[in-house]
Parts: sequence; C-alpha cells; structure tokens
Amino acid sequence: MSDQDKPLTEAEKQIRRLEALRRQGEQASKDSVEKAYFPPKTMAAKTEEKLRAMRSLAEKPAGSKRRPKIEGKQKSSKLTFTQIQVLERLMTQDKRLRGSVITRIALNRFLGLDNTMEENELETRINEILRQFKNR
Repeated sequence: MSDQDKPLTEAEKQIRRLEALRRQGEQASKDSVEKAYFPPKTMAAKTEEKLRAMRSLAEKPAGSKRRPKIEGKQKSSKLTFTQIQVLERLMTQDKRLRGSVITRIALNRFLGLDNTMEENELETRINEILRQFKNR
C-alpha cells in the first residue's frame, strides 16, 4: 500500500490540521501587513496605471526598425545608399525635381505611360544631370 492509500492515524490528522492552521495564520498576517504598508489605490491611481500600461503597449517595440540615417537625415524609403545620394544630388541641382516627381517619371517610364509636357522637360533635365555625374 502506498502512503495515500492507508488510513491516517490521529496524530497524522492532527499534524495536517496544525499545518493548515499555520498556513492560514501566515496568509492572514501577510494580508494585514500588505494592507498596512500598501493601502488600496484610489480610482484615479488605478486609471492612471491602466493608461500608462496602454501607452507602453502602444509604443513601438524595442526591436522595431528605425528609418536609416544617411548624412544625419532619416530616409523613409527603402533605397540603397547610392540611390539616395543620386536623388539628393538631383534635388540640389533643380528644385523642381522632388522625390515624388522623380518617382512619377520613373514609374511612367517603367509602365510605358506617356509623360506630361512638364514631366518630359524634367526627364531631359534628369538625364543631363545624370550624364554630368557619370562623367565626373
């Protein structure tokens, strides 16, 4: 027979009762100490704690990727360093050549769509500037 199958003697029953009473006494003592030293929070404090927890959950995780910084500026698009340098040089050469305009012209060419008159003019300007860069 195992220990659990055989009937308990009166002494064993008494020991178990005393152990249970001791555990209950310890828990009651612990609860009263916690109440004394850690009083219950007010509704405002509970709400503030919940809002702080929600804010910390809403923040970006620590391992999330940040935009790459090149020459001290954050770049939002996923371009190579060379592509970014060329775009910046194009923009410094002609103020009309913004990133969106260059992208639109490139997409038109890629998709085989016709450019507007202004886009044709800017495309020839881009080609001139790129030829200058290649010759350097």
